[in-house]
Amino acid sequence: MLFKLGVVGHKDTLKMVTDLVNEYFDQVKVYTEEFGNDEVIADAVQRIRDLQTRCDGLLYSRREPYLLISEHLHHTIPVSYVDIHQSHLLISLLEGVIRYKIRPTKLSMDTFDRTSALEAFSTVGIPESELTIYTVAKDPAQEDVVNATLAGHLKNYALGAELCITNITDICRSLTSRGIPCVVINPSVRSFVHEIRNLMLRYQLKNQSASPLAILHVKLQYKEKYRFQEKMPIREVEELSNAEKLITIFAEKLDGAMYCLSRWEYLVICSGTLLQDATEQFGDISLMRNINLTTVFDVSLGIGCGRTIQEAEHNAMLATNHTLAHRGTNAFVALEPDQIIGPLRPKSEHFTAESTTDAKLTEIANDTGISTSVLHALYQATLTYNSYLFTTAELAEILEASTRTVNRMLERLLDHNYAIIEGKNLSQTRGRPARVIRLMFRFVSGFLYGVLLGNNMPW
Repeated sequence: MLFKLGVVGHKDTLKMVTDLVNEYFDQVKVYTEEFGNDEVIADAVQRIRDLQTRCDGLLYSRREPYLLISEHLHHTIPVSYVDIHQSHLLISLLEGVIRYKIRPTKLSMDTFDRTSALEAFSTVGIPESELTIYTVAKDPAQEDVVNATLAGHLKNYALGAELCITNITDICRSLTSRGIPCVVINPSVRSFVHEIRNLMLRYQLKNQSASPLAILHVKLQYKEKYRFQEKMPIREVEELSNAEKLITIFAEKLDGAMYCLSRWEYLVICSGTLLQDATEQFGDISLMRNINLTTVFDVSLGIGCGRTIQEAEHNAMLATNHTLAHRGTNAFVALEPDQIIGPLRPKSEHFTAESTTDAKLTEIANDTGISTSVLHALYQATLTYNSYLFTTAELAEILEASTRTVNRMLERLLDHNYAIIEGKNLSQTRGRPARVIRLMFRFVSGFLYGVLLGNNMPW
């Protein structure tokens, strides 16, 4: 089924999203509409009104235009925006350090208030005493918002700011043309992918027949790194008990009922509407994340929706069958027998680790010429499967790419020592043994702080 996605944003972002969709999605067609910060709102509203008549879902590249347009336009289709988080602020700071070869301690920013910025920096060990934060108040509804925000940064630079951080591309260009260090704070590729998938899911939910019931089929199994270790019966009982408590708490929050099928399998019956609301339309299933982070188990989750218990259970089993083809913690959702969504993965809560990882992946991308989106997918696979060892065929499945494409990418990683050949898979029954590749994606948590304030400067 073809999903028609409307995207509203700056022309640079529109191209990036179009390229991203071509790389990550097979059945999505993109319709774009450029939106400038200082254009006449009435004109923009009319264009976006026309856009949504041609689309199934609408994505704004930033929060500000979404809020501004929403004051004048009633959206008739699922709509979302890509928000900027504290992790993106840290990435931008690191970009400024590397690009301008400075250690900025005085910052001017228009996207975060002082409290939020200091909170983000403290998570990577940068104390408040080391930083001076100048903020620029920005009102999207203000006339001539770009020039007003630009004036704020110029004022802060005159007061001593060493680096400006903005989420408006035109402001960054204007500041850098004046010789003022500036970086644009942008959401990660992962954020765009998540919001697009969320829109697709919401569209499917909106257009399916009423299905008030949901059944979750929960299956536990040891994570790969524990699978072949000698098991201690008492410890196993404790871990299973902890997992069962998490499932029970999840069911209670949904006013649902939990049934134990075996030591390793459970059913949760609940309201489909409550489940969708609690999981952000299945974009963030806390049960998966909690089991994955706090126990020795992976969890496979088959979610079925239906108008009756029998129908929901049937769809849950169909979804569960799809989980069997995927390693690690994952979930599939069956809205109808022919409408199955997945795999869905646990959503991370630790933006600090994400921020330093994104920076390192950018470094690897610059070294190898491999896109950061592909590297993100590989790194996420190491987390999901709790392993750094993969065959070419497995990586081809993860990336949804041909074996030839994956082999070319692996050669670049091998050449730059970001991967090594661990051996050959001798368990194959047909053909030549496949190479087993170890991805060298281990990052130091204190990387950002060391670069910013320490002696390990990256030049």
